Formats: sequence, C-alpha cells, structure tokens
Amino acid sequence: MVAIAVILLLSVLTAGLLLEHRRRYRAEMAARQYLATMAHMDRRAAMGELTTSLAHELNQPLAAILRNAEAARLLLRAASLNREELIDIVDDIRRDDRRASELIRRMRSMLVRGELETQPVDLNQVARDTVELVTPEASFKGVQMDLIVTAPSGVVTGDRVHLQQVLLNLILNGLDAMANVASDHRRLLVRTAAVGGNVEVSVTDNGRGIESGTLARIFEPFFSTKRDGMGLGLSISRTIVDAHDGRIAAANNDAGGATITFTIPARAASREDRFHEAQRRAS
Repeated sequence: MVAIAVILLLSVLTAGLLLEHRRRYRAEMAARQYLATMAHMDRRAAMGELTTSLAHELNQPLAAILRNAEAARLLLRAASLNREELIDIVDDIRRDDRRASELIRRMRSMLVRGELETQPVDLNQVARDTVELVTPEASFKGVQMDLIVTAPSGVVTGDRVHLQQVLLNLILNGLDAMANVASDHRRLLVRTAAVGGNVEVSVTDNGRGIESGTLARIFEPFFSTKRDGMGLGLSISRTIVDAHDGRIAAANNDAGGATITFTIPARAASREDRFHEAQRRAS
C-alpha cells in the first residue's frame, strides 16, 4: 500500500509539473508574440518619421540613373560611338542602382514583422547600417552625426532587426532633443565599445538634457516628454534589451545633453565568426 501511495503521489507531482511547464511555455509564447507585435508597430512609427528624408535620399540615385540613361541613349545615336564614355555611364548607373537597392533593403529589413530570433549579430555593423539609414534625416534637421567604433568585435547573440530598432529609437530621440539647439551646435555621436564581457552602444546628443524629475521614468510605458509622444519607443527598447539579457540606462552629460547606453553580453567568437570578420576587413 505504501508503494502504491508513493507511485500515486509521484504521478500527481509529475502531472502538476507538466501542467506548470505547459502554462509557462504558453505564457512565454504569448509574451514573445506581444513583444513582436508592439515592436513592429514601433518600427512602423519610427520609419514613418523618416519618410520625407528617405524619399529624398532615394530620389537622388533614381534621378541620376535617369540622367545617365538619357546620356547613354544620346551617345548610342551619335555618328561616332565613344565606348569609354559609355562604359563610364554604365558604371555610374550600376553604382546608383546599388545605392538605391541598399537603401530599400535597409527600409524593408526594419519593416519585417517577426518574433525575436537569436543568431550572431554584429552590433558594429548594426551601428553602421543604422547611422547610414538615419543620415538623411539628420542632415534634414541640421545635425552632424558621427560614428565611432571601438569594439574590436561587436558580435552578440540576438535579433538583428530588434537590436537595430533600439538604436534607431535612441538616435531619433537624440535628433528630437536638439530641435531648440542652434543649428551649428547640433551634434550626435553613436559609439560602440567593448566593456568587460559586453558590447556597449551609446548615443550622445548635446540637446537640452533630461529633467532630473523624469530621468528615472523615461523607460516607463506611455511616459513621454514629447507633446505628441506615445511613450512606447523607449519602453519597447528596454523590453528588447532585457530580452537579450542586457541593460539600458540614461544619464545627463556634464557639458549638456544626454547619453543613453545599452549593453548586450558579447558572444564568444567561434572559428567561423573569426573567418567572416577577417573576410569583412579584407574587403
């Protein structure tokens, strides 16, 4: 009888553990889907802010392609064909086509909807791509934007699109913070660095700074210092960073403005990672 009672007790405990495991799994899946949905909405809003400057940036290579195509047509109709000049025109068309294609690729990557996926991500390259994506908007707002990469390897384990979204939010907030700064003093610095076992990404502006009473609240949901802000960008950014076992923090600079920094645990470089990094540097 004792043995039967023990078996029954173990069966009940096992069933309870299985039910708890399933409950936690469903809760985790629901949380991941919620984060994916909210992050997608935030990316759409962020890309909406860039519409005017990105349209202008995309129009430049398209207009150049049209001009070169018209010039090539005139050359082909000429009595004597200048082959070298025609080759130069075709090379220009190819270069402008790659420029337009790369811009569209970056835009599409930010608008893709999907759950958080983990894979090797180079935060140095994420910083480069994001800065290039936002450069037209910075120029439109009269802000000089610089990038300093000091992390020898910026590889972490995470979701590239979501991590780029975090950096995009921080950069756009930095640009907005300098709206009332004289145009010749608007500077924004994006920097990557290796700190301990982490890769650190920081965005520094020289705007008005963050009021001391709100500094501790800027990552709260629905809290915003902007008149028309929804208060979701930084909250979602914190959720994404937390999901990557990272940390995000904000501080005012002694010389004015503010710096927001997030850190993600660095990924131990594999032989394949080192090979790809060597290839990238060689190119």
